[in-house]
Amino acid sequence: MKFTSIPEAYSSFNSPLVYEFESEQEAKDLLVEITDLATNEVIGRKKLYAATAGSIDIAPYLRRRAIATLPENIAGCGIVEMGTQIKVRVTVDGTASSSRNFIAAKVAPDTHYRLLTHQLAQRTMARDEFDLIAYFAMPDAVVEVVVEATGKENQSLSLEASGGHRVIALTAASFDSATEDLKVKIIIDGEEVSVIDYEIKPNLKGARRIAWMNSDFSPEVYTFPLRKSILVEAARKRIATLWGSEAAEVEHYNQLKLLSAYEPESQIEALQEILCSPKVWLVKGSTVENIDLRTERMLHANSEGMGIVELDIRSAQEGVRL
Repeated sequence: MKFTSIPEAYSSFNSPLVYEFESEQEAKDLLVEITDLATNEVIGRKKLYAATAGSIDIAPYLRRRAIATLPENIAGCGIVEMGTQIKVRVTVDGTASSSRNFIAAKVAPDTHYRLLTHQLAQRTMARDEFDLIAYFAMPDAVVEVVVEATGKENQSLSLEASGGHRVIALTAASFDSATEDLKVKIIIDGEEVSVIDYEIKPNLKGARRIAWMNSDFSPEVYTFPLRKSILVEAARKRIATLWGSEAAEVEHYNQLKLLSAYEPESQIEALQEILCSPKVWLVKGSTVENIDLRTERMLHANSEGMGIVELDIRSAQEGVRL
């Protein structure tokens, strides 16, 4: 048994990943297994009957395995795992392929580095909140992430990073309480390639911070500063009794309409990707909770290159206040 075609390393598991194989022996039943090398767990099996050759697209198995999710709590700056990368090996009738890292983002084969966030490089967040920045770098790249904090005292820290599809968590909570600004620098092979600046200040009372996955299958976080309206929904399930109709069960949900700041067109386009995100989260300080996105379309009306996005969200669990 030998493999005649194997996908390139760091190909996207959101596209087909086809392994092809053949044998010079007589036809027989072939067992194909896909192993997650991080846990040595078999995550997919396929059996071919009376075969001397065959193929398997492992992408659907990897998508089920590497489900994007935000960490439940982020206490400080660091690299976080979000299901954006998985290392696997395929075995056919006892013959193992070489191991491969596959990623969520779709990048060109000759890409050495690419920032995978689509929002502006000038951002705002509260001291107890966090932001998430994703990037792709080839595994042979030397990656350094430097976070600089300014305030009464200047501080900095360097994060241990590596190649692949990676996600960085940033928060002012890693520094002293007088921090006013953060500057994040991504350095590849000694060259500064990306810089993102944060102003650290409290939110407005009605602000809500939302997280989603962009079209590069990478996390984004944005604070909607205005809460336009609050809707409380209640549904009563009734039963008939000897004394008439009674409420047997009451379900109630909290729904909000949020407004973005007046933003330039590039930021509005980044926010519109919320509609296509498979999951959306509400970020409360350093914790996250699932929500149900109720907006199905956005009308983009530019005014001198600026615009506003409206978003309707509802609690994913009954009785939870947003």
